[in-house]
Amino acid sequence: MKTTFILLTCFLNCITLQGQDILKRIEDRAKRKANERIDRTIDKGLDKADKSLDSSFSKKEKKNINKPVIAETSARGAAGTAAPRVRVSQRSSFLDFVPGNQVIFEDHFEKDALMDFPANWNTTGTGKVITVDGFPGRWFEVSHNSVVNPVLKKALPENCTIEFDLILLDEGERRTPNIDFGLTPVKDILKEDLYYKDKFYTTIRRYNEKDGRTLEYGLREVVGNKNEFPLPSYVNNVLRVSMAINKTRIRVYLDQTKILDLPRALTDPMRNNFFLTNGYVIPASELPMVFGNIRIASGNVDARSLLIKQLMEEGKAVTSDILFDVSSDVIKPASYDIIKQFGDALVANPSLKIKIIGHTDSDGGDAENVSLSQKRAAAVKMYITENYAVAGSRIQTDGKGEAQPVAPNTNSDGKAKNRRVEFVKL
Repeated sequence: MKTTFILLTCFLNCITLQGQDILKRIEDRAKRKANERIDRTIDKGLDKADKSLDSSFSKKEKKNINKPVIAETSARGAAGTAAPRVRVSQRSSFLDFVPGNQVIFEDHFEKDALMDFPANWNTTGTGKVITVDGFPGRWFEVSHNSVVNPVLKKALPENCTIEFDLILLDEGERRTPNIDFGLTPVKDILKEDLYYKDKFYTTIRRYNEKDGRTLEYGLREVVGNKNEFPLPSYVNNVLRVSMAINKTRIRVYLDQTKILDLPRALTDPMRNNFFLTNGYVIPASELPMVFGNIRIASGNVDARSLLIKQLMEEGKAVTSDILFDVSSDVIKPASYDIIKQFGDALVANPSLKIKIIGHTDSDGGDAENVSLSQKRAAAVKMYITENYAVAGSRIQTDGKGEAQPVAPNTNSDGKAKNRRVEFVKL
């Protein structure tokens, strides 16, 4: 009996232990299943997040794909790849802007050493000559809290024009510059603070923000804004700035769009100096202001009609204001208005026949320059015949290359005068 009891007890203990083991296994399996479901949920969430991040980075990469790179051979190390120079708008309608015909100051920084401050400029801060990938020529990089101005021999005349190119740099989260440009009575920016003087200025800031972009203008204080101008369209591209000064009147154009016309804004002292600024802001801008291709020239209010008067009365008219892309016969849009005067004259005088003769500076070989000047003359003819009711038989073309200079080719001013188009009455 005792033996039977012991055996029965052992049997029951085994069953209990087995039951406990089964329960333990069931519990462990349930935990594993639960963990597997959790892992699958996490994996799905992570996969979704990865896709979202991939999409975000892809969008950001696409957004930055056209970012110009300041060439490291000139500025910051190894050169990268950038978008080609593109003008977003190609308007030909700013008919009341006529570039001055007598060059006062012109600078493309080709004679300045890279990384040096340009010789024909003054500053309150720092700057240097650089190259920018995808944008031909050399450029002036101006650091935060720096005013720069060209060294002028005397005050600007009553009637003159100022033209230059801005590259509106954007590099993601880096703060963009606060750009000012305008006219000031201050002759020496190192001795006087132009901010406390009467002046005319235009401000471009936050140009990469669709809703925050700012385009303001004023005298000592802000007068108004033109915030509807599409500044974000010009991010990492060239924005051409043109200013026309006629006594007290100032007109400003951005890429051939007139943004303001103030008939009584200027005083005589304001024409003492022209300035550009990468303005002081808190926090400081992290990107430089970059500009180039500046041209300041004097001219008459009726400069357009003067050319036609010369052609009709003297039999010849010459202009250096029909501009072309570098080493190309592609006409710059800023030249359309000058050509228009000859197109209108041909339409108004059906018996008038002319010969267009192109001239170049001495850069390049003789044969190449003759060919280039001929192509440029032909391009002007084509523009007239395609845009006006003028038969091609009424216009002859020729090119002289560098053979007939009107000024020394030893400096930028002389070269600018030699790059000209001549219209001869037949």
